[in-house]
Amino acid sequence: MKKLLQLVVAVLLVGLASSPFGFSQGVCYELGTPIGTLTPVLKNVTGVCPTPPVATTICDCPTGYIAVGYQGLEGNMYGAMVLSQFSLRCKQLNPDGTLGNTIVVTCSDGTASGNTPDGPIDAAAGQVLVGAQLRIGCAIDALIGRSKLLSDVILGLPNTTSNTMQYIGGAGGSLGPLQHVPNGNVIVGMQSYENPDNNIAAGVAWRYAPIQSCPVMACGINTISVSNISACNNGGTSNPLDDTFTANVTVSFSNPPATGTLNLSGDGTASIAVGSLGAGTHTFTGVTMSADGSLISLTAGFSADPTCTLTNPEAGMAPAACSVAGTECIISAITLSNISGCNDNGTPANAADDIFTADVTVTFFDPPTSGNLNLLGDGSASVPVGSLGPGTYTFSAVTMVANGGDISLSAIFSAEPTCVFTNHNTGTAPTSCSLQAPTIPTMSEWGLILFALILFTLSVVFGTRQIHAMAMGGSGGKVSGSTSSWKLPFDRTSYFRILPIVYLGIAVVFTLAVVLFGYEMTSADVPGSLLAGPIIAYLVHFVKGSNKG
Repeated sequence: MKKLLQLVVAVLLVGLASSPFGFSQGVCYELGTPIGTLTPVLKNVTGVCPTPPVATTICDCPTGYIAVGYQGLEGNMYGAMVLSQFSLRCKQLNPDGTLGNTIVVTCSDGTASGNTPDGPIDAAAGQVLVGAQLRIGCAIDALIGRSKLLSDVILGLPNTTSNTMQYIGGAGGSLGPLQHVPNGNVIVGMQSYENPDNNIAAGVAWRYAPIQSCPVMACGINTISVSNISACNNGGTSNPLDDTFTANVTVSFSNPPATGTLNLSGDGTASIAVGSLGAGTHTFTGVTMSADGSLISLTAGFSADPTCTLTNPEAGMAPAACSVAGTECIISAITLSNISGCNDNGTPANAADDIFTADVTVTFFDPPTSGNLNLLGDGSASVPVGSLGPGTYTFSAVTMVANGGDISLSAIFSAEPTCVFTNHNTGTAPTSCSLQAPTIPTMSEWGLILFALILFTLSVVFGTRQIHAMAMGGSGGKVSGSTSSWKLPFDRTSYFRILPIVYLGIAVVFTLAVVLFGYEMTSADVPGSLLAGPIIAYLVHFVKGSNKG
C-alpha cells in the first residue's frame, strides 16, 4: 500500500513537472562599441629568426558579424605545417540573438602563400569564438580556438568556461598564453602581424566587441482612410439591411512586425500577410461594407503585435440604403461582445457547471408589433417587442456554458415564427476552468476497479500459495495435483480486525480529496467503497498471514 501511494505521488509530480510553461523575450540584440583589443601574442625574436614582427592589416568581420571559425594555408620555410596565413570566418548576429547562416571570410593574418589549405574549422551550432591560444615560434605554428554558446555569452556567463575547438597548423613552437575576451563579449576580428621579410603570419591581437540590447522600434499604425466609395447595391432584395457598397481602404504604418497579418475590421474586413506589404502603406481594394448612411468606422491591427492597432471612427460616410422597404420581418445577424472569463460556479471539481456571460446583439428589420423577441440555443433570454429599439437589440450578460466550443444561438419573434435566424458559430466559448478537478469515478468505473482488485487478490493468493507449495515439496514434491492449494485461506479474527482499518483509510483518502483538491463525492463512491473494502481487507490479511508463516 505504501509503495502504491508513492507511485501515485510520483505520477502526480511528473505531471506537474511536465506542465507547458513558456516565455517570450521580445528583446533586440546588436554588437556594441567600442571594439577592444587583447594583448598581442607575437613570434619569438631569436638568433634563428631575429626580425621583429610588424603590425599590418586589421582584419575584422563585417559590421554586425561575429567570428565563429577560422581557416588558413600552411607550409613555408619554417616547416610544412607552420601557418603562412589564416583568416576568420564570420556569421551575422540576428536581432533575436541567433546567428545567420551565411559565412563571410575576413582578410588574412599574413599574406604569404602556403602549400596546403587547412580548415575551415567552425564552432558547433550556435557557438561563437570567445578566446584562442597559439603555438608559436619563429611564426604561428597552430591556432586553437575557444568557443561558447552565443546564448550563454548574452547571459554574461564566464567566457573562461568554453569549448576547445579543432586546431589548424601543426605541433611546432611552444604554447602561448590562453586568452579569453571579457564576459559578454565576442571576437569580431584581429590585428594581424607579419614577418616583414617573408610576409608569414607572425602574431595576432584579438579584437572583440560586447553584445548589448538594442532599442526596438515600436510598431505604429498612423492613418486609415477610405477612397473610391461606390454607389449603394441593394443585393436584389427589398431589405435595406443587406444593402452594401465597396471602397478602397488605405492603411499607413511604420515598423511592422516581421510575421503575421495586417487585419482590417469594423464596418469592413480584410487581411493580408505582412510579407506582402509594401513600404509604409497598403490599400485594401473593393472592401464591402453596409450601406446605412452612417459614418464608417474601421480598425487596423497587426496580428503579431496586438498593441499595434488604430481605430478611425470617421474614416468616411457610407451611402444611404437603396432598397425599397417592404413589410417582411427579417432577422439578419446575431453577434457577441463583452465575453467574460470562465466562472467555475463555486465548484472547482465540476467542469459541467462552468459558465461565462456575454452580450448578444440581434439585428432585425420590420419586426411584428406584438409578442417577444426570444433568444435560444447556447444562451436564452427574452424581451417584449415593445421594448425593442430601431433595428437592433442587445441582451446583456447572457449566461452560457464554458466548454471551449462554438457558440450556437437562434433569435425568433414569438408572434411570427417564420422570422427566425440561427448563427451556429457566433463565437467561441471560454474553456472550462475546473479542469484541475480529479476524475469522478462512475458506477461502471467502480465495477472495473472492483474487478481489477479481485483479479489482483486472486493472483497474489494463488501465486503465493503455489510458491510455498513448491518450496515445501522440494525437487521431488508433488505440487500440480494438490487441491488444497486452490482453497482461499481465511483467518476470521485477523480479517475482521483489519476491515475497520481499511474503511477508515478509505474515509481518510476521500476526506483529503474533498478538502485539499475540491473533489465532489458522487452516488457511486459510497457503494463502490463499501464493496472494495472487504476485498482490500482480505488481501491485507492474507499478505500479513503469509509474512508470519
